[in-house]
Amino acid sequence: MQRRQMGISRAWAASERRFRGAVEAAHCGVWDWDIEAGQVMISDYMASLMGIDRSGSLPEEVFMERIHPRYRDAVQHALRQAQTYGSFEVSFPVPDEHGRARWIDARGQARGERGQDGFTSVLGVALDTTEARRAKAQAQSAEGRLRDGIESVSDAFVLFDKSGRLILSNQAFQDAFGFEEGVVRKGAYKQDLNRIAALAIKSEQPAAGGRAGAREVELVDGRWLQLVERFTSDGGSVVSAADITAIKQKEAERQRAVERLHATIAELEDREEKLSLLARKYEVAMTRAEAANQAKSEFLANMSHELRTPLNAINGFSEIMAGELFGPLGHDKYKGYAADILKSGQHLLSLINDILDMAKIEAGKLTLHYEQVSLKELVEDATRLMRGKIEEAGLKLVVDAPELPEIEADHRGLKQVILNLISNAVKFTPEGGDILVSLSRLDDDRVRVAVSDTGIGIAPEDLARLARPFEQVEGQHSKTTQGTGLGLALTKSLIELHGGELVMESEPGRGTTVSFDLPIRRPSETTQAQPLPQVQSRARAA
Repeated sequence: MQRRQMGISRAWAASERRFRGAVEAAHCGVWDWDIEAGQVMISDYMASLMGIDRSGSLPEEVFMERIHPRYRDAVQHALRQAQTYGSFEVSFPVPDEHGRARWIDARGQARGERGQDGFTSVLGVALDTTEARRAKAQAQSAEGRLRDGIESVSDAFVLFDKSGRLILSNQAFQDAFGFEEGVVRKGAYKQDLNRIAALAIKSEQPAAGGRAGAREVELVDGRWLQLVERFTSDGGSVVSAADITAIKQKEAERQRAVERLHATIAELEDREEKLSLLARKYEVAMTRAEAANQAKSEFLANMSHELRTPLNAINGFSEIMAGELFGPLGHDKYKGYAADILKSGQHLLSLINDILDMAKIEAGKLTLHYEQVSLKELVEDATRLMRGKIEEAGLKLVVDAPELPEIEADHRGLKQVILNLISNAVKFTPEGGDILVSLSRLDDDRVRVAVSDTGIGIAPEDLARLARPFEQVEGQHSKTTQGTGLGLALTKSLIELHGGELVMESEPGRGTTVSFDLPIRRPSETTQAQPLPQVQSRARAA
């Protein structure tokens, strides 16, 4: 009997050694905690895990000192739980040889009979879970970064496994189709989510460009989404949805713009055709008008002698009668009538001369007769002729005519220009005003003649059109002054034929200055006046 018990004991000891060896080979530490004796039996690998320099039996205080102080209470609590209920499970860190935390996962079971105070011994194993914990932390960190990245994009995103269960999604996916809270959750089935999402879809069509796995859907709330589905290597699927509402709106606007453009092009083509027809009609009318105007100008130019000769006779005979050269007329009224005839004839001759000269210029038949001209003598001669009218109008004349070099010009035409400018100044300057006629030299090649008055002035909007033929400015003097409106147009044309330039400066209520620049020497080429003269004008500074 005793020999049999000893055999059983040896067999048990051998079995326990084999068990411990197998556990050690699996990198598991073995420990046996005698709660009642306060001793812990640890294997070689367990001693290595705990950082204890020997295996075997050691006081539990030595064992507990290796555990991080913050986790010692947790180990004691697990030990008490095992003493009461028989199972032991706890995780705690111990410092390794480099001072870093080594995490140990210890599990065990009470042995023997349960006494009045509970179990007295717990046997268990321990695993080094440091690397597992680190890998898990890294995986959690990577998953967190993945989630943050997915949430940061505006596109909806959802990932399903090969069984069609949801693994990962972002808030944009839930918002895109209006899923209720809690519907989109981990493990939800793809077909269930598709059924709910279909309620929010109004229509769908293949994506532009024919991309594989892509389609465009219009939602009932008016938004547009582009859905793209791709499959993973393990049989799962990834679905992304981008909001393309703005793109669709732009496309619709662009289509409307194209339609409007086509309509505009059609309208422009119709207008162009009508304008082309109108232009052809206008061209024909212009050709006829130009021919008529040319014929008129040539007729008037050719009629110069025929119109002037009778008027010269009328003026000559009326002048003889008014002077009673061959004796008294017999009654004073006859003498007055003769004077009126002479005045009217002279005025009519002046108007006809202006019209005929303008016609000659337009017809290109007015020829300048160049000669050496003294501007000082020319101005003095013109002012002498106009002095009577100036005094009769109650105006003051000032002449500033220094000696200047003689210029090459048409004496008659230039005298007519100065007389016209002085005559205009007299017409539009109220009684008591001043008229200034001045000469100046600009440089070695040009001189300037200016006629200034303190008359009624001219508005800026009227300046530009005054030098056009037959143009007059409406005002308080327009009803009391006579003329054809050819004076300034003829003046400008004569100046341009001389190679000069006319400039007007005026301000209503402060007067007008008309000046022109002339070259001292005759231009090398004949200068033609513009058919529709445009005066260079500017408002005078206040």
